[in-house]
Amino acid sequence: MNSERKLSVALVWSQFAAYHIDRCEAVARRLGSRGEVLAVEIATTSVDYVWEPSGDVSGARKVTLFPGQSFDSLSPWRRFRALFALVRRCDLVAIGIAYSERDAILLSWVLRLIGKRVVVLSESKFDDSRRSVWFELFKAGLLGAYSAAIVGGRRHVDYFRFLRFNRRAVLPGYDGVGLERIRRQAGSVLAPAGPAYGARPFVFVGRFVGKKNLIRLIEGYAQYAALAGPEPRRLVLVGSGAEGPAMDRRIAELGIAHLVDFPGFLSADAVSRMLSGALALVLVSVEEQWGLVVNEALAVGLPAIVSHEVGSRDALVRNLVNGFVVESNSPAAIGRAMLQLGGDEAAWQAMVGASHARAWMGDAERLADAIELLLYPGSAAAAECMARFAAELELESR
Repeated sequence: MNSERKLSVALVWSQFAAYHIDRCEAVARRLGSRGEVLAVEIATTSVDYVWEPSGDVSGARKVTLFPGQSFDSLSPWRRFRALFALVRRCDLVAIGIAYSERDAILLSWVLRLIGKRVVVLSESKFDDSRRSVWFELFKAGLLGAYSAAIVGGRRHVDYFRFLRFNRRAVLPGYDGVGLERIRRQAGSVLAPAGPAYGARPFVFVGRFVGKKNLIRLIEGYAQYAALAGPEPRRLVLVGSGAEGPAMDRRIAELGIAHLVDFPGFLSADAVSRMLSGALALVLVSVEEQWGLVVNEALAVGLPAIVSHEVGSRDALVRNLVNGFVVESNSPAAIGRAMLQLGGDEAAWQAMVGASHARAWMGDAERLADAIELLLYPGSAAAAECMARFAAELELESR
């Protein structure tokens, strides 16, 4: 690319939440006068996510192609036509729509054919589901239009290498949030400041769906409560979803209803405030491509108890350093991790310090590093950050 010309970059997602705004703004700040950022939101709502409608993007031009509509109600062909008409003149198009969507497949190939650089933004990893070798080979062919991939952590890099991105750039840093935004929303009250150690609860934030493994989490908490003595810490389950009735039944069976709080679905601001007053985040999913709430927890200095399946543990959680990595099918392991965090203030304080030290890896600036390096490979500061990130992920020799 001609470095004398102002470059145009499109960042495309199906629906924007606050963290999509964070990422677009981070890229726009990084490019500054060198480039223009087009932030493309296809629709305002979707079946899976009930995020608040997103606002403006500072430093970028934001376009919502189908305002007030649901992504799932729009045909792939209609989405493709609107997308292509908008981004076809951009120098680089980074696509965060699921790469299995027909409009994403068609858009990537048509852009490639007219000479554009197309980048896939993905948090997929091999252990997300059962894989068929033949289907993976087919998928690798469909992904052939992309010139590079920006992904989450080590397992995500490994998966895209498996998908034949051997000679194409695969950079970590996709799954970031605006750390400063989270901290502002929390009122700049970061652990260990805020509530006293003894008053802090365990917190889960997310949808109440099967893959979040909430029944096992509840069973693990019950084991913790039985071991913790007469005044165990409370468990706060933030969110809503189809698993709610089953969770209520299991809580009643275990006799812990008086210890569990259900505040419902909370705004982004309220989630940040809730996390800032917690002891630890607990996310023990049986399937979790990343888990951005872990980034949010580290932004306010919290340790995290996560399962092996959680993608963000590659970058953000070190077992026994700033949290615990447990088996998702073991209530006993979940309960023991809670017991250790809830019963040793000195250990908790040390983990808080380690989470603060590691939080930078979950910042939206890491996506800006990756985009800058794709556009300007000689950018020394971005290269230094990427090398540090890769070293933490043990990618330096790959």
